[in-house]
Amino acid sequence: MSDAFGIDFGTTNSVLARTTATSVEAIPLDEPPAAWAEAGFDRVLPSVIGFNGSTPTFGWLAKRSSSNRLEAVKRLFATDDTVTIGGNELKVEEAAAIFFRHIQQRAAAMGLTSRLDRAVVTIPANSRGLARYRTKLSAGLAGIQVMALINEPTAAAMAHARAIGQNQRILVFDWGGGTLDVTVLQSFEGTFIEQSSKGIQRLGGLDVDAAFLSSVLSRIPGSADWGTDDLNLFRLELELAKIKLSTLTSVPVALPGSKQGFVDVTRAQFEEAIRPLIQRTREPLDVCLRESPGRIDHLVMVGGSSKMPVIQKFITDIVGTDLSTDVDPMTAIAEGAAIAAGILQGTITDLDFHVGTEHALGTIVHNDTSPKAGEFAVLIRRNTKYPASATDSYVPAMDFQEKISIDVIEGDPTKPIEHEDNVVIKNWSIDLPEQRLKQDAAFDITYEYDLDGILHVRLQDKRSGKIMMDEELAFGAGEDRSQLPAMRRRVDGLMDSPTGASGLGAPTGPALSPAARESIRKAREKIMPFVVDADKQRLADLIAALEAAPGAEAEPLEALDRELRNHSYLL
Repeated sequence: MSDAFGIDFGTTNSVLARTTATSVEAIPLDEPPAAWAEAGFDRVLPSVIGFNGSTPTFGWLAKRSSSNRLEAVKRLFATDDTVTIGGNELKVEEAAAIFFRHIQQRAAAMGLTSRLDRAVVTIPANSRGLARYRTKLSAGLAGIQVMALINEPTAAAMAHARAIGQNQRILVFDWGGGTLDVTVLQSFEGTFIEQSSKGIQRLGGLDVDAAFLSSVLSRIPGSADWGTDDLNLFRLELELAKIKLSTLTSVPVALPGSKQGFVDVTRAQFEEAIRPLIQRTREPLDVCLRESPGRIDHLVMVGGSSKMPVIQKFITDIVGTDLSTDVDPMTAIAEGAAIAAGILQGTITDLDFHVGTEHALGTIVHNDTSPKAGEFAVLIRRNTKYPASATDSYVPAMDFQEKISIDVIEGDPTKPIEHEDNVVIKNWSIDLPEQRLKQDAAFDITYEYDLDGILHVRLQDKRSGKIMMDEELAFGAGEDRSQLPAMRRRVDGLMDSPTGASGLGAPTGPALSPAARESIRKAREKIMPFVVDADKQRLADLIAALEAAPGAEAEPLEALDRELRNHSYLL
């Protein structure tokens, strides 16, 4: 049975791991400088994208460059459509896709697999719908089919699964480079079930580094006059010093450029600089302990920021449980994702997992007593297990309306609509079938989450049964599917990897299995209308080979499915 792969697509660092028939391991994809390797970063790929002219660079090479680089592309999923790196303008999904493609190419270069074309990918538990969608799209544009999007805390717990045992309650404190997630899970007969989850979207190692840098620079005369290159060099050296302060009480940091000497930084100075950030981590922790009360049997802390002694003491004192140290906090999430991939591929049979919603999902309604901004009407509650579906009935606000406005809102229904925790992730203006009294114009709204947390919305008129809208939510570059093949070709061009070919075929024969007929349907309906002629022909040839092999379809079906994974950004 083939190996199963998991990707921890992190804000500041990423990790690839695989599950084999006998083990789970994180894979070193890059060669860090010796000082960073000694600090535990030997199997970590910095999530940094650079450009040397028109040639993309990644990982440690890009991280150590003084300019023309992008850090934390994942943070842009929530805010930006395009990004410019070294004069090269890309859609955010394209930037993330070339990073995924780099992971794919490194895995092939190391002989792990001829082509890494499917994997479980992790996301923060508090990710909004648009971040989930854009993560999946970016991996697909790289030619990697996302088998499942799994919440990072769930992945971390799965990495500790065999040490945890049965019928245990686990609290995962996941503090990485960009986000903080706290999740309580229950292990039951080999299955991990999320019971409560809460997070802060912009609180991570980047913010810790910024607070420490500001504190140190305030004590260095003349630092305000440093140029960009000097500042970037000093920032990198200070980040390494921060890591060393987990085991040392004082570290000298070289001043940049032509400046002579060092500045000594101490653990006490560092902890004082980040104390306000430490205090902020308590809010999601308290929420989870309140929503899921009871004894915590295991405390798992993952992510680079969780390795700091000050945060470990802060959290263990609150939770009252010793820290589990069986798995490296830097690689645990990727290893858990690889275990999830092994479960989905059948390599692992003694474990399972469930993922749930971190935010409530609903629509905005306006009643006679509603505030001006409206009310949050919940369809799917927080901590609901994926996949999930809910339907509720509504009426227009007034008699004889011609249109209605449908807002998909994600967040906390206990807070006002305009609160920063509440985000309208999609809006439509829908024509009603006819003008009626509002009590006669009722309609149903159905929300359906798939296993990855991707949302499908359907509106149906109750009187006539007419479907007024039926859409999967798409965001960013995915809103115009016709542009996706061109984006894929751009990714291929940047990474010097030719697009595979693909196309139209004859009707499906009745002797084919349901799985074969479904693969052919996906090729014809979801991919072939959008791709170039060479790709159409490639798919046509694969379909023809499959249809010509009734009773012996395993090999041609796998070949077609492999090509579908290559175009999974359209599925």
